[in-house]
Amino acid sequence: MNKTPLYELKDIKHTYNRFMLRIPELIIERGDSIGLAGPNGSGKSTLMRLLALLEEPAHGSVAFHPSGERKTSVTMLQQDPYLLKRSVYDNVSYGLKIRKDRRSLRERVAESLDLVNLDPAKFMHRSWYELSGGEAQRVALASRIILKPDALLLDEPVANVDTESSYAISEAVKKMREMHSTTLIISSHDISWLNNITDKVLKLHNGRITGAGNINILPGPWIKGEKGLWQYTLPEGYSVYATEPPEPDSIGILHPHEIIISDRKVKNISAVNKVPATVKLMVKEEKTGSIRVEADASGRIINIEITEESAKKMQIIPGKKIFLIFKATSVIWH
Repeated sequence: MNKTPLYELKDIKHTYNRFMLRIPELIIERGDSIGLAGPNGSGKSTLMRLLALLEEPAHGSVAFHPSGERKTSVTMLQQDPYLLKRSVYDNVSYGLKIRKDRRSLRERVAESLDLVNLDPAKFMHRSWYELSGGEAQRVALASRIILKPDALLLDEPVANVDTESSYAISEAVKKMREMHSTTLIISSHDISWLNNITDKVLKLHNGRITGAGNINILPGPWIKGEKGLWQYTLPEGYSVYATEPPEPDSIGILHPHEIIISDRKVKNISAVNKVPATVKLMVKEEKTGSIRVEADASGRIINIEITEESAKKMQIIPGKKIFLIFKATSVIWH
Protein backbone atom coordinates (compact mmCIF):
# COMPACT_ATOMS: atom_id res chain seq x y z
CA MET A 1 0.00 0.00 0.00
CA ASN A 2 1.40 3.39 -1.03
CA LYS A 3 1.65 5.87 1.81
CA THR A 4 1.41 9.63 1.56
CA PRO A 5 3.27 12.19 3.68
CA LEU A 6 1.55 13.74 6.67
CA TYR A 7 4.56 15.84 7.69
CA GLU A 8 7.38 17.20 5.55
CA LEU A 9 10.12 19.07 7.40
CA LYS A 10 12.83 20.81 5.39
CA ASP A 11 15.95 22.74 6.40
CA ILE A 12 14.81 23.22 10.02
CA LYS A 13 16.92 25.44 12.27
CA HIS A 14 15.23 26.39 15.52
CA THR A 15 17.10 28.07 18.36
CA TYR A 16 16.59 28.29 22.13
CA ASN A 17 19.34 30.37 23.76
CA ARG A 18 22.49 28.41 22.79
CA PHE A 19 20.62 25.27 21.69
CA MET A 20 19.74 24.71 18.05
CA LEU A 21 17.58 22.00 16.52
CA ARG A 22 18.87 21.16 13.04
CA ILE A 23 16.88 18.85 10.76
CA PRO A 24 17.76 19.00 7.05
CA GLU A 25 14.81 16.80 6.09
CA LEU A 26 12.22 14.58 7.77
CA ILE A 27 9.17 12.96 6.21
CA ILE A 28 6.55 11.22 8.36
CA GLU A 29 3.88 9.32 6.46
CA ARG A 30 0.24 8.77 7.30
CA GLY A 31 -0.23 5.87 9.69
CA ASP A 32 3.43 5.82 10.79
CA SER A 33 4.33 5.08 14.39
CA ILE A 34 7.54 6.98 15.17
CA GLY A 35 9.51 7.09 18.41
CA LEU A 36 11.84 9.89 19.51
CA ALA A 37 14.65 9.01 21.90
CA GLY A 38 17.63 10.84 23.33
CA PRO A 39 18.97 12.39 26.52
CA ASN A 40 17.51 15.50 28.14
CA GLY A 41 18.37 18.52 26.03
CA SER A 42 18.70 16.50 22.82
CA GLY A 43 15.81 18.29 21.10
CA LYS A 44 12.92 15.85 21.53
CA SER A 45 10.51 18.33 23.13
CA THR A 46 11.47 21.09 20.67
CA LEU A 47 10.75 18.79 17.74
CA MET A 48 7.46 17.71 19.33
CA ARG A 49 6.31 21.34 19.64
CA LEU A 50 7.07 21.93 15.97
CA LEU A 51 5.19 18.76 14.97
CA ALA A 52 2.26 19.78 17.19
CA LEU A 53 2.18 23.08 15.25
CA LEU A 54 2.52 24.97 18.54
CA GLU A 55 5.54 26.85 17.17
CA GLU A 56 6.89 27.79 13.77
CA PRO A 57 10.56 27.11 13.05
CA ALA A 58 12.93 30.07 13.00
CA HIS A 59 14.21 28.78 9.67
CA GLY A 60 12.87 26.18 7.26
CA SER A 61 9.38 24.75 6.92
CA VAL A 62 6.99 22.28 8.54
CA ALA A 63 4.36 21.21 6.01
CA PHE A 64 1.38 19.40 7.53
CA HIS A 65 -1.18 17.72 5.27
CA PRO A 66 -4.39 16.97 7.20
CA SER A 67 -6.98 14.72 5.65
CA GLY A 68 -9.59 17.47 5.41
CA GLU A 69 -12.10 15.17 7.07
CA ARG A 70 -11.29 16.08 10.68
CA LYS A 71 -11.59 19.43 12.39
CA THR A 72 -8.86 18.56 14.86
CA SER A 73 -5.94 17.20 12.84
CA VAL A 74 -3.14 17.10 15.41
CA THR A 75 -3.15 16.96 19.20
CA MET A 76 -0.48 16.36 21.83
CA LEU A 77 -0.48 14.72 25.26
CA GLN A 78 2.26 16.08 27.49
CA GLN A 79 4.02 14.35 30.37
CA ASP A 80 2.01 16.20 33.04
CA PRO A 81 -1.29 17.04 31.34
CA TYR A 82 -3.63 19.67 32.73
CA LEU A 83 -7.13 18.52 33.65
CA LEU A 84 -10.07 20.84 34.04
CA LYS A 85 -11.32 21.03 37.61
CA ARG A 86 -14.45 19.21 36.58
CA SER A 87 -15.71 15.66 36.14
CA VAL A 88 -14.07 13.04 33.95
CA TYR A 89 -17.02 13.36 31.57
CA ASP A 90 -16.48 17.11 31.21
CA ASN A 91 -12.75 16.68 30.62
CA VAL A 92 -13.13 14.02 27.93
CA SER A 93 -16.01 15.78 26.15
CA TYR A 94 -14.50 19.29 26.35
CA GLY A 95 -12.87 19.27 22.90
CA LEU A 96 -16.02 18.13 21.15
CA LYS A 97 -18.10 20.74 22.97
CA ILE A 98 -15.66 23.48 21.91
CA ARG A 99 -16.15 22.58 18.28
CA LYS A 100 -19.91 22.25 18.92
CA ASP A 101 -20.04 18.57 18.09
CA ARG A 102 -22.53 17.09 20.58
CA ARG A 103 -23.64 14.13 18.51
CA SER A 104 -23.98 10.99 20.70
CA LEU A 105 -21.67 12.69 23.18
CA ARG A 106 -22.20 10.36 26.11
CA GLU A 107 -21.63 7.26 23.98
CA ARG A 108 -18.42 8.69 22.50
CA VAL A 109 -17.07 9.61 25.94
CA ALA A 110 -17.80 6.06 27.14
CA GLU A 111 -16.08 4.60 24.08
CA SER A 112 -12.96 6.70 24.67
CA LEU A 113 -12.82 5.72 28.35
CA ASP A 114 -13.19 2.07 27.39
CA LEU A 115 -10.25 2.45 25.03
CA VAL A 116 -7.97 3.59 27.89
CA ASN A 117 -9.35 0.79 30.11
CA LEU A 118 -11.35 3.01 32.49
CA ASP A 119 -14.85 1.69 33.24
CA PRO A 120 -17.27 4.46 32.13
CA ALA A 121 -19.81 3.48 34.81
CA LYS A 122 -17.20 4.04 37.52
CA PHE A 123 -15.22 6.96 36.10
CA MET A 124 -17.46 9.09 33.90
CA HIS A 125 -18.83 11.20 36.77
CA ARG A 126 -15.78 10.99 39.01
CA SER A 127 -14.19 14.35 39.82
CA TRP A 128 -10.70 15.29 38.62
CA TYR A 129 -9.26 15.25 42.15
CA GLU A 130 -10.41 11.66 42.76
CA LEU A 131 -8.02 10.28 40.14
CA SER A 132 -4.59 8.73 40.66
CA GLY A 133 -1.70 9.97 38.52
CA GLY A 134 -2.06 7.09 36.07
CA GLU A 135 -5.85 7.50 35.86
CA ALA A 136 -5.46 11.24 35.21
CA GLN A 137 -3.03 10.50 32.38
CA ARG A 138 -5.51 8.04 30.85
CA VAL A 139 -8.37 10.55 31.12
CA ALA A 140 -6.19 13.13 29.38
CA LEU A 141 -5.43 10.60 26.64
CA ALA A 142 -9.14 9.79 26.26
CA SER A 143 -9.81 13.51 25.75
CA ARG A 144 -7.42 13.42 22.78
CA ILE A 145 -8.58 10.07 21.41
CA ILE A 146 -12.20 11.23 21.20
CA LEU A 147 -11.14 13.87 18.64
CA LYS A 148 -9.79 11.21 16.26
CA PRO A 149 -6.88 13.36 15.05
CA ASP A 150 -4.70 12.64 12.04
CA ALA A 151 -1.64 12.84 14.31
CA LEU A 152 -1.45 12.00 18.01
CA LEU A 153 1.74 13.19 19.72
CA LEU A 154 2.71 11.78 23.12
CA ASP A 155 5.53 13.41 25.11
CA GLU A 156 6.85 11.00 27.79
CA PRO A 157 3.36 9.45 28.25
CA VAL A 158 4.40 6.74 30.74
CA ALA A 159 7.15 8.55 32.65
CA ASN A 160 5.24 8.88 35.92
CA VAL A 161 2.50 6.27 35.75
CA ASP A 162 1.93 2.82 37.25
CA THR A 163 2.38 -0.42 35.31
CA GLU A 164 -1.35 -0.86 34.69
CA SER A 165 -1.67 2.64 33.24
CA SER A 166 1.47 2.18 31.13
CA TYR A 167 -0.02 -0.95 29.56
CA ALA A 168 -3.43 0.71 29.08
CA ILE A 169 -1.84 3.70 27.32
CA SER A 170 0.16 1.38 25.04
CA GLU A 171 -2.89 -0.63 24.04
CA ALA A 172 -5.06 2.45 23.55
CA VAL A 173 -2.72 4.21 21.12
CA LYS A 174 -2.10 0.98 19.18
CA LYS A 175 -5.87 0.48 18.81
CA MET A 176 -6.25 4.14 17.81
CA ARG A 177 -3.77 3.57 15.00
CA GLU A 178 -5.48 0.36 13.88
CA MET A 179 -8.99 1.83 13.95
CA HIS A 180 -8.34 5.29 12.47
CA SER A 181 -4.91 5.11 10.77
CA THR A 182 -3.73 7.69 13.28
CA THR A 183 -0.10 8.74 12.94
CA LEU A 184 1.70 8.27 16.27
CA ILE A 185 4.76 10.28 17.31
CA ILE A 186 5.98 9.32 20.77
CA SER A 187 8.84 10.70 22.84
CA SER A 188 10.16 8.58 25.71
CA HIS A 189 13.26 7.72 27.73
CA ASP A 190 11.96 4.16 28.06
CA ILE A 191 13.59 2.63 24.98
CA SER A 192 12.19 -0.87 25.54
CA TRP A 193 8.64 0.47 25.82
CA LEU A 194 9.21 2.70 22.80
CA ASN A 195 10.55 -0.16 20.66
CA ASN A 196 7.48 -2.26 21.44
CA ILE A 197 4.97 0.41 20.46
CA THR A 198 6.59 2.10 17.44
CA ASP A 199 7.84 0.94 14.05
CA LYS A 200 10.95 3.13 14.09
CA VAL A 201 12.82 5.05 16.79
CA LEU A 202 14.73 8.19 15.79
CA LYS A 203 17.72 9.00 18.01
CA LEU A 204 18.40 12.67 18.77
CA HIS A 205 21.57 14.21 20.20
CA ASN A 206 22.50 17.88 20.50
CA GLY A 207 19.62 18.94 18.30
CA ARG A 208 20.27 16.49 15.47
CA ILE A 209 18.75 13.19 14.37
CA THR A 210 21.75 10.88 14.58
CA GLY A 211 20.14 7.65 13.43
CA ALA A 212 17.32 5.20 14.01
CA GLY A 213 16.69 2.01 15.92
CA ASN A 214 19.04 0.73 18.62
CA ILE A 215 22.24 2.41 17.46
CA ASN A 216 24.65 3.57 20.14
CA ILE A 217 25.67 7.21 20.23
CA LEU A 218 29.15 8.19 21.43
CA PRO A 219 28.95 11.98 21.60
CA GLY A 220 32.60 12.85 22.26
CA PRO A 221 34.68 14.93 22.68
CA TRP A 222 37.38 12.77 21.10
CA ILE A 223 41.01 13.17 22.11
CA LYS A 224 44.00 12.10 20.02
CA GLY A 225 45.81 9.13 21.56
CA GLU A 226 48.49 6.66 20.56
CA LYS A 227 48.94 4.61 17.38
CA GLY A 228 46.79 6.99 15.35
CA LEU A 229 43.66 6.26 17.39
CA TRP A 230 41.34 8.71 19.11
CA GLN A 231 39.59 8.09 22.39
CA TYR A 232 36.30 9.02 24.03
CA THR A 233 35.99 8.70 27.79
CA LEU A 234 32.79 7.10 29.08
CA PRO A 235 31.06 8.73 32.09
CA GLU A 236 32.80 6.52 34.67
CA GLY A 237 36.27 6.75 33.17
CA TYR A 238 36.74 3.84 30.74
CA SER A 239 37.85 4.78 27.21
CA VAL A 240 36.54 3.80 23.78
CA TYR A 241 38.94 3.96 20.82
CA ALA A 242 38.13 4.94 17.25
CA THR A 243 39.76 6.09 14.04
CA GLU A 244 40.27 9.81 13.45
CA PRO A 245 36.98 11.75 13.58
CA PRO A 246 36.15 14.62 11.20
CA GLU A 247 36.15 16.95 14.22
CA PRO A 248 37.02 16.40 17.91
CA ASP A 249 33.34 16.91 18.83
CA SER A 250 32.02 14.58 16.11
CA ILE A 251 29.31 12.10 17.11
CA GLY A 252 30.39 8.48 16.92
CA ILE A 253 27.89 5.81 15.88
CA LEU A 254 28.31 2.19 17.02
CA HIS A 255 25.82 -0.32 15.62
CA PRO A 256 24.71 -3.12 17.98
CA HIS A 257 25.64 -5.87 15.51
CA GLU A 258 29.26 -4.62 15.46
CA ILE A 259 29.74 -5.63 19.10
CA ILE A 260 30.74 -9.09 20.31
CA ILE A 261 29.91 -10.17 23.85
CA SER A 262 32.45 -12.19 25.81
CA ASP A 263 32.36 -13.45 29.38
CA ARG A 264 36.11 -12.82 29.71
CA LYS A 265 38.67 -10.27 28.54
CA VAL A 266 39.93 -11.94 25.37
CA LYS A 267 43.61 -11.49 24.44
CA ASN A 268 45.44 -11.76 21.13
CA ILE A 269 42.65 -10.32 18.98
CA SER A 270 42.72 -7.31 16.67
CA ALA A 271 39.77 -5.53 18.30
CA VAL A 272 41.21 -2.75 20.44
CA ASN A 273 38.02 -2.13 22.43
CA LYS A 274 37.37 -4.56 25.28
CA VAL A 275 34.96 -2.63 27.48
CA PRO A 276 33.76 -4.17 30.78
CA ALA A 277 30.00 -3.99 31.24
CA THR A 278 27.08 -5.35 33.24
CA VAL A 279 23.93 -6.73 31.61
CA LYS A 280 20.92 -4.66 32.65
CA LEU A 281 18.10 -5.81 30.39
CA MET A 282 17.34 -8.40 27.73
CA VAL A 283 14.50 -8.07 25.23
CA LYS A 284 13.51 -10.43 22.43
CA GLU A 285 12.89 -8.42 19.28
CA GLU A 286 9.66 -9.75 17.79
CA LYS A 287 10.49 -8.49 14.30
CA THR A 288 13.88 -10.22 14.02
CA GLY A 289 13.87 -12.90 16.72
CA SER A 290 17.24 -11.63 17.99
CA ILE A 291 17.97 -10.69 21.60
CA ARG A 292 18.66 -7.04 22.37
CA VAL A 293 20.96 -6.73 25.35
CA GLU A 294 21.23 -3.44 27.24
CA ALA A 295 24.51 -3.27 29.17
CA ASP A 296 25.93 -0.62 31.48
CA ALA A 297 29.43 0.14 30.17
CA SER A 298 31.20 2.55 32.50
CA GLY A 299 28.04 4.58 33.08
CA ARG A 300 26.61 4.50 29.54
CA ILE A 301 23.94 2.09 28.31
CA ILE A 302 25.09 0.21 25.21
CA ASN A 303 22.79 -1.90 23.00
CA ILE A 304 24.05 -5.20 21.60
CA GLU A 305 22.28 -7.68 19.31
CA ILE A 306 22.92 -11.41 19.75
CA THR A 307 21.11 -14.56 18.76
CA GLU A 308 18.94 -16.43 21.23
CA GLU A 309 21.28 -19.41 20.86
CA SER A 310 24.31 -17.29 21.83
CA ALA A 311 22.49 -15.86 24.84
CA LYS A 312 21.72 -19.36 26.11
CA LYS A 313 25.19 -20.70 25.37
CA MET A 314 26.94 -17.89 27.28
CA GLN A 315 24.23 -17.81 29.96
CA ILE A 316 23.67 -14.09 29.43
CA ILE A 317 21.29 -12.86 32.12
CA PRO A 318 20.71 -9.47 33.83
CA GLY A 319 23.48 -8.79 36.33
CA LYS A 320 26.12 -10.83 34.48
CA LYS A 321 29.56 -9.23 34.03
CA ILE A 322 30.65 -9.23 30.39
CA PHE A 323 33.07 -7.55 27.98
CA LEU A 324 32.00 -5.65 24.88
CA ILE A 325 34.48 -6.28 22.08
CA PHE A 326 34.61 -4.19 18.89
CA LYS A 327 37.14 -2.69 16.49
CA ALA A 328 38.13 0.96 16.34
CA THR A 329 36.80 0.97 12.76
CA SER A 330 33.37 -0.11 14.06
CA VAL A 331 32.81 3.45 15.27
CA ILE A 332 31.60 5.48 12.30
CA TRP A 333 30.98 9.20 12.13
CA HIS A 334 27.69 11.04 11.89
